[in-house]
Amino acid sequence: MCIRDRVNTALRARLTDALASAEGRSDARLVDIRSADEYQGKVFAPAGVPELAIRAGHIPGAVNVPWGQAVREDGSFKSAEELKKLYAGVGIDGSKPVITYCRIGERSSHTWFALSKILGYQVRNYDGSWTEYGNSVGVPINNPAGTVWAAK
Repeated sequence: MCIRDRVNTALRARLTDALASAEGRSDARLVDIRSADEYQGKVFAPAGVPELAIRAGHIPGAVNVPWGQAVREDGSFKSAEELKKLYAGVGIDGSKPVITYCRIGERSSHTWFALSKILGYQVRNYDGSWTEYGNSVGVPINNPAGTVWAAK
């Protein structure tokens, strides 16, 4: 049995799933949990972290809710009511499946937990995230900042 046969597709999204959403072939909603600067394409990665993608920006159709907005000042999760309001503000209300992503699938797992375990929404985490998507040839991207290509 190969690893691919053991992937729980109820929990994990793949590049094809993110692309289907970006192209309107899926009703899954994308939530990019990176910083606003990463989402806009102003930076390729957080300060002090090596860039892993050759393009900056975000997946078309994704909304941006940085993962830190889901927690209180002490680091604990906000209440379910507060989380519902936060995500509803960008159109995420649990009526459609959700795919979370970040740079490498680490920070987005935090949002996956908030949406799936606290709010009970149908959520999958795209663990390839922007590193895979931003390096994929031929996939559409949005880059409001205009810094599409990394200067190497």
